[in-house]
Amino acid sequence: MDSTFWPLWQQHQDYLYLCCVKWTDNVADAEDALSQAMLKAWDKISNSPVDIKNFKAWLSQLTYNLCVDIHRERHRGGRQVESLDAIGFEEQEIASQEETPVLVA
Repeated sequence: MDSTFWPLWQQHQDYLYLCCVKWTDNVADAEDALSQAMLKAWDKISNSPVDIKNFKAWLSQLTYNLCVDIHRERHRGGRQVESLDAIGFEEQEIASQEETPVLVA
């Protein structure tokens, strides 16, 4: 399959890229999805004895699933931040240990 994968990939690459742009609404994510699709398809074909009947359909489904995964990652849990400083906390907004009430039993 080594010698047949690359010509098939190149034959469908432009179509898949346009699909990725449509499915992700973002050129950077589309390029990322396409790269991941190429690597995943190569890995699956290299390590599997399964004969794929419709390569374009199989590749399209694999690529679509990766686009969905990327979309979910980007939109999961709202806003992602590197540190608390990035979301604008000021020191006085965070209660110190002295300001925390102590319960006496």
